[in-house]
Amino acid sequence: METDKKLKVLFLPRWYPHRGDSLYGLFVKRHAIAVSKYADISVLAVVLDKNNKQLYEVESQLSNGLTEIIIYIKKHQSKIILLNTIINTYRYITAHIAGWNILLQTDNKPDICHVNVLTRAGAMAFFFKKRYGIPYVITEHWSRYFEFNDTYKGVLRKFITKRIMNNATAMSTVSNALKEAMNARGLKHKKWEIIPNSIDTIKFDIRPLEHNKDTIRCFHISCFEEQSKNMSGIIRAFKDAVKVEPKLELIMIGDGEHWQQTVDIAKELGVEDKVIFTGTLENSDLTNMIDRCQFSILFSNYETFAIVIAESLACGKPVIATKVGAIPEVLPAEFGILIEPKDENALTNAIVEMAHNIDNYDADAMRNSVVEKYDAEQVGYQIFQFYKNAE
Repeated sequence: METDKKLKVLFLPRWYPHRGDSLYGLFVKRHAIAVSKYADISVLAVVLDKNNKQLYEVESQLSNGLTEIIIYIKKHQSKIILLNTIINTYRYITAHIAGWNILLQTDNKPDICHVNVLTRAGAMAFFFKKRYGIPYVITEHWSRYFEFNDTYKGVLRKFITKRIMNNATAMSTVSNALKEAMNARGLKHKKWEIIPNSIDTIKFDIRPLEHNKDTIRCFHISCFEEQSKNMSGIIRAFKDAVKVEPKLELIMIGDGEHWQQTVDIAKELGVEDKVIFTGTLENSDLTNMIDRCQFSILFSNYETFAIVIAESLACGKPVIATKVGAIPEVLPAEFGILIEPKDENALTNAIVEMAHNIDNYDADAMRNSVVEKYDAEQVGYQIFQFYKNAE
């Protein structure tokens, strides 16, 4: 997969990892890293931070082959909402212009811009196109277009979003389900591709460990946000599953705004000795914990992609998940059990069924399927071809 020339590409993300949250928009950074083998990638991310001491603060660095320019701006907060909007919008725009000037000074003027997550980042790409003649493409990750989320609202937002999409050279989403949801909202484009998120198939691999035969471990990984991930439903269903299969143990991996609430629910239900909360785990700490488990659970009310499913399968772990968003695209039926969202009885039954039939799943087949679709090199080349096809 060699190319004659490396394009210069500027990522303009709405979400991107920063000093306040290393996981925020991590999937966007993974896309940027994946395509950096085939193109010269710069990233210009603007972060509004109410705790920022300075009005503007610029961080510029080389990271994983990317030129990253992250500009932190002090978020204006007052009792006048309209004033806040005006001031913060002005600061957001001027920060992007400052970042653009840094790119010009360092000879990193892009051949094309790549917007990740509409709408505000797309507005900047639209401006750069009109001002400097730089075309742009869009990748959408946000679940707000689905009926079960339904946060794509407002006449002005819808007008601006359609205008930005109409002026894009090409459009992509991380799943076909998201494309269909956007199309249903009247958001269409003649050049539209499905480009999935990528995973590190070297990091997430099959490493069989000896398991305690007296314990059957399942695990859940998330940002601990109750509305979308439904951790409380997992705990309740798990409690009933333990009554049938006492060997079960649940590992809850991650952190977030509803972490303590979930811990309290486990205590209230009397399963705190069966549910282990690890907090956020990264790198070998994460994969070592996955290695100790037999299967994964994701009981989401909505999902745009569900990268944790692909990561679980890459490690040879079957998955129980809900039939929402793109999950049926990511989880083939032979590699797990699909259930309806919020159906705790179905989840209980699925946990027991998988615990008793775990040896019937083909770990190598799971991994091979994921490598074929979501390996970083494969996805990176797909993104590069997305740029080339947009010319």
